[in-house]
Amino acid sequence: MAADGPASQALVVDGDTIQTADGVYHLYGIDAPELGQRCRRAGRWTACGKDAAFALHRLLGLALSAPQCTVQDSTGPDTTQSPLAVCALDDKKDLALVLLSQGLAVTLSDAPARYREAEESARAGRLGVWSTDFVHPRGWRNGERNGDDTSGPDPACPIKALTDETGHPIYLVPLDPGYADVPDSAVSALYCSDEAAEADGWHRPPLAWLLGTD
Repeated sequence: MAADGPASQALVVDGDTIQTADGVYHLYGIDAPELGQRCRRAGRWTACGKDAAFALHRLLGLALSAPQCTVQDSTGPDTTQSPLAVCALDDKKDLALVLLSQGLAVTLSDAPARYREAEESARAGRLGVWSTDFVHPRGWRNGERNGDDTSGPDPACPIKALTDETGHPIYLVPLDPGYADVPDSAVSALYCSDEAAEADGWHRPPLAWLLGTD
């Protein structure tokens, strides 16, 4: 369900991507585990991709204002089609920096020094993914897996691709309103990452459509 207040003006696509009324933005400087990605902690698999997404969702829900995103002229994770942006809450809380400080994302090559410092602090404290055995998100998207992890139905890839009532190819993620109401019969394909869904021609529907305000 969408959260009340400012979070209702933005939705979380995954642990490093948000959607506002202005569009879909990938958070500059970071890469978070994909929605279908798992990490191993103390011999048990954890849903680290979903953990990052839910953490970002909680940040939006606790904010006093809607996120403000500033597009960057930079490079991002391999196949992302979304603009790279620094997105902040309440004019000061940099979402990417918060995720890095919690160990829920890793830095990209062009990340600023403050991002790298936050990552190193989380690594030293064994927070988030740094307390697990994990594959870098880029490697995971390219098919790398950790130990006996597989790309099969366990865990099921959670991104639902379907055709909307006007015939447009769209995809929904677990934090979208109405996601759980989509019947299996309406789903054309399942994906583990939004990048994979977009590469196959599926797109995010407008925010107004998702929130039922269109």
